[in-house]
Amino acid sequence: MKRGFTLVEMLIVVVVLVTLMTMTFRLSSLGGDSWRHNRTIARLQRLENCLSGYYAAFGTYPPVALHGSRNPWLVVSDHGIQNDSGTENMNIFGWSPEKFRAGTMSGDEKSQETLAWAQVEAACRAQPVDCCFPFPERYSDYVDAKSEQLKEYVNTTEGIPQRIKQVLSAGFDDGVSRNVGRFSQYDDKTEWKDLQLFKFGLMSYLLPRYLVMMNSKEELYSDHAQWTLNNDLPCNALTGTKFGSWREVCDRATSDSKTDLAEVANIPSQAVCARWMANLEGIVNTSHGSLSVFGVSIASGENSFNPYNLHIYSPGGYDNDSTANQYVLDGCTVWDGWDNDFFYYSPAPYQSYILWSAGKNGRTFPPWIVREDLNSSVNQCIGAWTEDDILSMSH
Repeated sequence: MKRGFTLVEMLIVVVVLVTLMTMTFRLSSLGGDSWRHNRTIARLQRLENCLSGYYAAFGTYPPVALHGSRNPWLVVSDHGIQNDSGTENMNIFGWSPEKFRAGTMSGDEKSQETLAWAQVEAACRAQPVDCCFPFPERYSDYVDAKSEQLKEYVNTTEGIPQRIKQVLSAGFDDGVSRNVGRFSQYDDKTEWKDLQLFKFGLMSYLLPRYLVMMNSKEELYSDHAQWTLNNDLPCNALTGTKFGSWREVCDRATSDSKTDLAEVANIPSQAVCARWMANLEGIVNTSHGSLSVFGVSIASGENSFNPYNLHIYSPGGYDNDSTANQYVLDGCTVWDGWDNDFFYYSPAPYQSYILWSAGKNGRTFPPWIVREDLNSSVNQCIGAWTEDDILSMSH
């Protein structure tokens, strides 16, 4: 007689298979996190090399100006822009750190935690790592494609917090370069929180900004105080005479002529970046996917679509924050192992800095806030956010 498996034997086999599958998934997850952790540390070290090169050249670390306030209690708009009137909300840590760690928050709890992070993130990015600037008109098809990607993401992804969904689903205009005149009412705004056409973050110091950021209409550079207050017209590197306009600089920075390009590329503030450019090879995330500087291909080539890392510009600051008129900006940054921007803090006179990653959970807290001054329940929430942070070794 042929005997089949008994029910008990089949249950034992199922239990063994489930146990082996669980162990496999856990090990693969740990391996993925380990790889991301190692990549984060490697990129931190390479950025540190760039910062050391900058310090050797200029005697300070990059003097990244404040793009907003370091106050984590300031209320923010849907676009993460801090309230101009200084309205504060200090009751943002009412959610459960245990549920946050376990990933068991309800929808309302997730929204509350997301809103808290939006407020804190604005302060953490007061000295941003990324630099932003308008796309040239020739990239209009790319901008349109990204807008469609956003719409598809919103329509097919579950669990997007309402405030994020409101921004991502609002749609986008054709592009900043084709709508220059529309921003005339904001021309006198000098702070990025009021006019986000440009963001002079850490990467705008580590990269030759004239060669990287100048690709659009002249009006975007000559008519907006945000650019002119951060950049003086330079001298032609070959003739020693001062350029007459930003149009001349822009034309040479984007020219196919080696002589024209040399007139900008050899400006001392631009040429010095060549010293550390090799450290950026293959790790710079750019909106359009490719970028070569001083013969070094610095683009990471990563194609992962992370809508939270798209540079979305909405004119008008907090009080005129609008999801109806928003634009996708070009930009350069370096991502950590979880495809998020690093964080940078360097107080004047810029003789020290902290560079760090928010880690796997994508959350962190300003290192300049004295946590001993906060109550225990707030500290427990902050502890859940910062327990996986990865800090650089140099300060």
